[in-house]
Amino acid sequence: MKLKKMQKVLLSTAVCFILTTSTLYAAADRKPVELNANTVEYDTQTGLITATGSVKMIQDGAVLTGASAQYNSKTQEGFVTGGVVVDKEDMHMTAAMIKTAGANHMIATGNVVAVKADKTLTGPQIDYYPDTSYAVIESDARVTMTDGTFTSDRMEAYLNENRLIGTGNVHIVSPPRNLDAVGDQAVYYGKDDGKVVLTGNAVATQNNNTLRSNKLTIYLAGGKADVTT
Repeated sequence: MKLKKMQKVLLSTAVCFILTTSTLYAAADRKPVELNANTVEYDTQTGLITATGSVKMIQDGAVLTGASAQYNSKTQEGFVTGGVVVDKEDMHMTAAMIKTAGANHMIATGNVVAVKADKTLTGPQIDYYPDTSYAVIESDARVTMTDGTFTSDRMEAYLNENRLIGTGNVHIVSPPRNLDAVGDQAVYYGKDDGKVVLTGNAVATQNNNTLRSNKLTIYLAGGKADVTT
C-alpha cells in the first residue's frame, strides 16, 4: 500500500497509528516516531515501513535524514541510507548508513563522523547511545580535540563525563604541547585541569625528553603537559 498523503487512522490489536500528511506516530506506550518522505509504503501486518526520497525521521529528539529508509513500528528497529545526517541535541553525525536498534541505540557505518562539543569522533562504525551520550568505535578509532588527536584500535567515549578510553595501539599527538605519547591503553580525563593515564609499554616524548614506564600520567593543566611515572 503506497501512501503519499495519509489521512486515515489504522488500528490493530498490537499497535495503533495515526498517519497524517505523510507523518507517522507510534502508539503511546512507545517512543513517538515521525516519518516524512516522498513515497511511503506501509505493511499493517508486519509493521514494516519503507520510505524513499527526502526521508526525514524524528524520534525522541533525534532527527535523521537520508535518501531511503526502512522502519519496523513493532520492533522500533530500522535504518536510513544515502548521505545520512543525524542530529540529537548537540551531537551531529554523518554516515553512509545509520541503523536504529530501539530509541536509544544508533549504529552508524561508512565513513562515520560524529561531532559533539569540541570533539570529533571518526571511524568505520560508531555505536551511539543518545540517552547516556556514550559512543563506541570498535576499530580504527580517532578523536580530534582542540589541542590534538587521540587514536587507538578501539575507543569508548563517555561524552557527558568528557572521558575517553582507548585500547590497542594508542597514540596521542598534541602539537601545542609538543607532546607525542603511545601505549597499550590510555584514559583521557577532560574535566578540571585534565590528564591522560597511559598504561602498558607507555612512552611519552616532550621537548626532546622521553619517559618510558608501564604507567605514565600526563597532566594537562595550564596549556602544557607534565609527565610523571
